[in-house]
Amino acid sequence: MPLDVRLPISGLFILVGLLLIGQAIAVDGLSTSAGRLNGIWGGVMVLFGALIGYYGARGERRLRQTNRTLTG
Repeated sequence: MPLDVRLPISGLFILVGLLLIGQAIAVDGLSTSAGRLNGIWGGVMVLFGALIGYYGARGERRLRQTNRTLTG
């Protein structure tokens, strides 16, 4: 079964977003402009990764259902 490319890409976006959020909190602090910017864009990346992951999982589910009806 082929893997939908959206799933690993969503994991990458979530990982990088979490790293940005962690860096914003730990190093810069959220009181600096760089910390706020990293925190905001980290959150945007996590949300985008979750959205892409949702659509990737939905596509995988639909593909399995289609294959089941074709073979069943």
